[in-house]
Parts: sequence; structure tokens; C-alpha cells
Amino acid sequence: MKWSRTVLTLVLAFASTACVLLKTDERIDVVIAATDLGAGKKIADSDITITSIPVSAFTRDMPRKGSQVVGHTTKLPISKGELVLLSELK
Repeated sequence: MKWSRTVLTLVLAFASTACVLLKTDERIDVVIAATDLGAGKKIADSDITITSIPVSAFTRDMPRKGSQVVGHTTKLPISKGELVLLSELK
């Protein structure tokens, strides 16, 4: 009886550890440039798109909605596919 209980405990511990290690990272939506945006460009809806990144890579400087950046002006050039950061906008 002790032997089977020990084996069961080890199997459950291994399975729990494997689930934690293999768990896919949750993702979060962020705004990226859909086109190259030059410095001083007023951002329109057509200039941006939404993509998802792992939650672990998210920072507070990353807008999650287009409404947070549309109408703002870029301080620096932002390349197509690059994350739009709030600190890069006026």
C-alpha cells in the first residue's frame, strides 16, 4: 500500500510540474504600426493594427487599443510591424 501511494504521489507531482512548465503563456493585444510612420505623422486608424504578445512581454508603455493612439503624433519614426509605444507619441 505504501509503495503504490508513493508512486501515485510521484506521478502526480511530475504531471503537475510538467503542466506548469509546458503551459503556454497567456497573450495580450497591443498596437503595432501597419505602415511605416515618419516622425511628426498624425496617426490614423489605417496606420495601425492589433497583434498579440505574451503577457510576460507587456509593459505599461504599450497601448492595447487603437483609440489610445489614433489622433496622436509620432515623436520618432516607427517602422511597419513595430510596437507603438505611448512614450513615442505626443
